[in-house]
Amino acid sequence: MLPEIGEEGLVFLIKQANTIIHNQRAAKLNREIDELNKKKSGSETKAVSGDSASKGFDVEITQSKSGKNYHLTVNGKRHFFDIPDTQKIVALCYRPKTKSAALKFLYEFFENEREDILIEHGIKTFKSPFFEELFREVRVKFTLE
Repeated sequence: MLPEIGEEGLVFLIKQANTIIHNQRAAKLNREIDELNKKKSGSETKAVSGDSASKGFDVEITQSKSGKNYHLTVNGKRHFFDIPDTQKIVALCYRPKTKSAALKFLYEFFENEREDILIEHGIKTFKSPFFEELFREVRVKFTLE
């Protein structure tokens, strides 16, 4: 395979591997920080205005086989996003200076562009655990160049 990939392809693969390792480390650190914050506060997050904070969200982002769109799977339900919208979501997870700001921007994006997902999953606020999980998934799977 090496002769077919060539030097340029190998450099690309090494960069991608470094990006994956970086994102995995960042996700691990974020989880550890969240666990420490929960222990420090001494209690779990309470329900917030209609969103059940105890309600878990399983969020996964995958690219379609055709490569023309992405699938956002939320608790087993698949939603389709085109590439420009996926790029907006990635940018919203990386560009704000704080995670809190990123979660607010994600909520605004979904409220304006994909309210159907919010309604379907009973998401009423940016404090929903959905946005935490979406943020983590994006940071693990994507980088912003």
